[in-house]
Amino acid sequence: MLWSALLLSCVALFFAFPSYGSLNPDDWAELFSKAAQPLVNSNAGDGSHDAKLSFRLLVPMLVRLLHLGIGGVLVIAALAGIANFYLVIAISHKVLQNRQQAFFVGLCTAFIYVGKCAFTELRGTIFDSIAIFFLLAALYANNVLIRWLLLLAGAWCDERALIASSLVWVYFFVKNNQRGIKGFFIIDAMGIYAAWVCYFAMRWWLTTTYGLKTDTDGTGIGVLLNQINNIPIGTWSALEGLWLLVFAAMLLLYKQKQLMQLALLIAASGIVLLAGLSVLDITRSVAYVLPAIFICLLIMSRYYSKANIDRILWFALLLCFAYPAYYTGGKSSIWWTYPLPLQLLR
Repeated sequence: MLWSALLLSCVALFFAFPSYGSLNPDDWAELFSKAAQPLVNSNAGDGSHDAKLSFRLLVPMLVRLLHLGIGGVLVIAALAGIANFYLVIAISHKVLQNRQQAFFVGLCTAFIYVGKCAFTELRGTIFDSIAIFFLLAALYANNVLIRWLLLLAGAWCDERALIASSLVWVYFFVKNNQRGIKGFFIIDAMGIYAAWVCYFAMRWWLTTTYGLKTDTDGTGIGVLLNQINNIPIGTWSALEGLWLLVFAAMLLLYKQKQLMQLALLIAASGIVLLAGLSVLDITRSVAYVLPAIFICLLIMSRYYSKANIDRILWFALLLCFAYPAYYTGGKSSIWWTYPLPLQLLR
């Protein structure tokens, strides 16, 4: 799995290589300012990434404790990206018990944004690969206490991870094959509830004690309506070909009359997508729907044969490969992340 993770990292870099020439040290100033004064609000302009750093304290604290520069933060993000490939393969293998299928899921991930962001994101206030690492690690962990700590850490990287932890909850609901209200009280869910309670309690304390607040400009229903024309391609960019797994799993749940599991999968995925589509950074926000894939793998492993799963994964892989590395944001912006050969020419 480690060799596979390294190979997938190379694949991701080949098809989407960082534009180091565009790295702007000014984009990192707020991170180092936050590291120096973590309990002080940003003076950055409303709606900017910098202004939303108030409660994203984990990476600034790492910068402070380890005396990191820009290079050090990029290394940590890249290591998180490699670890994410390892976890995608490991969780997929745990569910499917098939090495080839687990590798295919990882390969699909290498072709989509969530597998590339650890290497291509060069803005100093965006920590998606690290937040997603904590989400995946929480899925993989078997210990409730460790899961609590991991989800709490992810939430302090980015609030999107807190929203996406609802999918982690659904994963364990489906894993334990729950059908009714008593599934809300299984032991696997306790660490998730604890993370939610602790996060909001700590955030309330920071707000009342130190006056920390987060900027909400560039978010909300007005943003959603303004960029409604970019919603289709923005939603697609979250999982690309892996959406086939979601549709297949939903159809299976409907046919098997597992309506509670179906409703929870739709609700949790919908919340993550709605939150992601209500901000300017569409692709990086909707990418947090990734844990839904492992819920779908659980469902498919119960009701599909190996041949059927192979067939769906092949089609998903072809779609992920065929669609270029596009990033969607705002009402009309779509950026292409250049592959390595083109970057060498540039």
